[in-house]
Amino acid sequence: MNQMVLRRVSWTVLFWISIVGLGVGMTVAVFLVSSESGFRTGWQGIPAFLVIAGLLGRIGNCKVILRDGVLTVVNPLRTHILPKSAIRGVSADDGGTLRFHLDHDREISAFAFGGSMIDHFVGSSAKAERKVETWLRSDPAGSEAAAEAVAPQARWTRCASTDAALVLAVVVAAVGAVWMALTGS
Repeated sequence: MNQMVLRRVSWTVLFWISIVGLGVGMTVAVFLVSSESGFRTGWQGIPAFLVIAGLLGRIGNCKVILRDGVLTVVNPLRTHILPKSAIRGVSADDGGTLRFHLDHDREISAFAFGGSMIDHFVGSSAKAERKVETWLRSDPAGSEAAAEAVAPQARWTRCASTDAALVLAVVVAAVGAVWMALTGS
């Protein structure tokens, strides 16, 4: 199964810089607040970091996957699975937003190639547009995935690491709230 993943490198770099920077900053903040006011107050930064990490992770996970006869657009909340036969065209507007045109004037925008100031200099959306156009013109012979997928599908996006961070944030917040309620005076 031959596949090509398209994404902006800058988003992945910014995601990791943000996560590491926020992680270090939040760790320092928890220790400083805990040393001043006790851990009873300091722990509250932990679920806040986990929520921010989960949200940033969802954005950093966005991509476009070209695989045999199926194009997959992974957005933060929804994943669109588009068979090659359903795609009528692809375009990147002046702001750098990559859009896939389907039947009946339907459009799917790729969050991974949403508008960007950097794109005016780098041209990553235009490069992705050219790669998708080349993929659309390629011969789909032998692609069983294209034969099976006759209509576009939309599903909830799953990303194990970010979903785990969000669930862990809820668990830490709930346990912390119960702990504060039981030990409070």
